[in-house]
Order: sequence, then C-alpha cells, then structure tokens
Amino acid sequence: MRLAVISDIHGNIEKLHGGGRLIKEADAIIVCGDISRHGDLKEIEFVISELKQVNQNLFAIPGNMDGEKAIEVLEGLKVNIHRKKIDFEGYSIIGCGGSTKTPFGTPFELEEDFIYNCLNKNITLPEKTIVVSHNPPYKTKTDRTMFGMHVGSKKLRKLIEEKKPLCFLCGHIHESANIDFIENTLILNPGPFRRGGIGIVEINEGKIKGRIEKV
Repeated sequence: MRLAVISDIHGNIEKLHGGGRLIKEADAIIVCGDISRHGDLKEIEFVISELKQVNQNLFAIPGNMDGEKAIEVLEGLKVNIHRKKIDFEGYSIIGCGGSTKTPFGTPFELEEDFIYNCLNKNITLPEKTIVVSHNPPYKTKTDRTMFGMHVGSKKLRKLIEEKKPLCFLCGHIHESANIDFIENTLILNPGPFRRGGIGIVEINEGKIKGRIEKV
C-alpha cells in the first residue's frame, strides 16, 4: 500500500500540477490538516474536491486554522477521519484534528488530554494502525521550530511509546518537514503542500518506509 501524505495546504493547490502523478499513483491521500487559510469553508470544499479529482480515496482531518465547523464540511464530502477509525486495505486509519494550545489563539485548539484520548481509544491493533494528527509528537525531527525548539505534543509522544502504532502522520510545524522514528513507529511530517511537500509512505507485508518529495 502506498499513501500520499499532504498537510498545511492553506488554500493553495498550485503544487497539485507538479505533484499530481504522485498523488494519483497512491492508494490513498492522507490530509493532515490546515486545508484553508482562515477557516473558509468554501475554500476547504474546493481544495478537497480538487484533490478528489486526482484520487478518490482521500482521508482528512481539520487543522487548527480550519476551525471546528470544517468537520461538517469534511463529513459532507465523506472524507472526515476526525475522531474516527476507518478500515482501508487491511489497515486502520485513525485521526484527530485541531492542535494543542498555541500562543496565537487559532480557531481549533484542543487540550492535549482530549487529543490523546481521542486517538488512544481507537487503537486496537497497533501494528495495523496509521495515526493521523495535525500535531507532531514532542522531541522528534518533525516538531522543531525555526529556532530549534521542540513544540510537539508530549501526550502524543506518550501515545506512540505506549501503543507503538505502525506510523504517525502529522504536519503543523511548517519548517520541520522530516522523517523520524520512535522505536519502530515511523513519524512523518511532509511540510506544507503549498511549498511542494508530499510524503510517500509505503507499507509492504508489515514493513514500512517513508520519504518526502518536493514538487
């Protein structure tokens, strides 16, 4: 199974032209949030509709900039995995959108415990579970700001250490596009799609590898 992972689109799909082949050839697209710039629901609908024209298999969560009402839009488009578990190609894809508290008071912020519990209750077979979160886990290559500070979620790191899911897909920290591991769990932040970042995750007989393409 091959997944195309994108995040932090912020309403800009210009890179869809360069990245269309990668997205089309994947078994599914995973969208890790911040689909819009400022929670514009029509913009969210437009972006998701354009992506679905390239690949119908799409699973998405809202980011902290999308607002809580984005969930209704994603539900209407039949792509929402916020607070859900979806079975796909023999694996479970689970998600929780929004972000932990920020200094900026963005539209969709949640308590760390809520995000932890939202995901934790849906992990039944960790080795077959793909976690989708807007927030990266704490102290990895995927959560560093431009000043080198780790700003990811400690509770999400705890979740990975406890449950050991197959992989953890995230975004949110634009300057921290990277791949890392916590034990055997692959962590991937593709960076902003509007800057051409696309993550590719390949799963074959329980073995997993990832890479980040720039288009």
